[in-house]
Amino acid sequence: MRLDVLGSSGTAPTKINPASGYLLRYAGTTVWMDAGPGTYMALLQLIDPAEVDVVLLSHMHPDHCTDLFALFHGLKYVRGVDDPVSVVAPDGSLERMRGFVQGGDDHALFQAFAVHEARPGETLQFAAFTVNPQAAHHSVPAFAYRIHAGGAALGYTGDTGASDMVAEHFAGAHTVLAEATLPAGDGYPFHMTAHQAGQLASAAGAERLILTHIPEFVDSAESLSGAGEVYGGELSLAQPGDVYMIE
Repeated sequence: MRLDVLGSSGTAPTKINPASGYLLRYAGTTVWMDAGPGTYMALLQLIDPAEVDVVLLSHMHPDHCTDLFALFHGLKYVRGVDDPVSVVAPDGSLERMRGFVQGGDDHALFQAFAVHEARPGETLQFAAFTVNPQAAHHSVPAFAYRIHAGGAALGYTGDTGASDMVAEHFAGAHTVLAEATLPAGDGYPFHMTAHQAGQLASAAGAERLILTHIPEFVDSAESLSGAGEVYGGELSLAQPGDVYMIE
């Protein structure tokens, strides 16, 4: 399974780093995981958007989902694609999408996308990809995803506070892609510090931890150090253009 980082900036894109977005590819199937602002342009550098088979949205905060609407326009009005793309999202996401386009289920958005509001613990199959969403600890309905393909698994936290349930969900995953939004010592309950991300990856037994969703006002070097205090595996920062093989 190949993981391309489209963007990793927390809260908002920067001049050089889109917000959250990642591309997963294996055996001819393409999964776009979170569609934060700027990530559609990054995706265009790698593939034709008509190659996207599935979009996984961790939640409907703007820094994780708004480029879904860029994909909609690109597919529907530029390329004239008729086959709907599968979109997986938490409960309540359909209502938010309807509000954005100010339309009902007959709107063209829902011709371009087949939206599935998944249940925590559900198992979804997309060709060679097995996708398991689990409830994250966030301020709105949100998912942490476990994605399995080619004999290996990736755990992606989306946005979450420290959560034993998410750590258990990721048990045995080769790679954990974990948000590390907060500076050390910040006690906000719905995001993690890098130290907490390291604890989660350690509890899951992951071989690799990739820190992501770090805002530009947080020192990323300190984030690496904080995670390294409690995590002894391969450790890195997600940067746009990075490629990881998960095997």
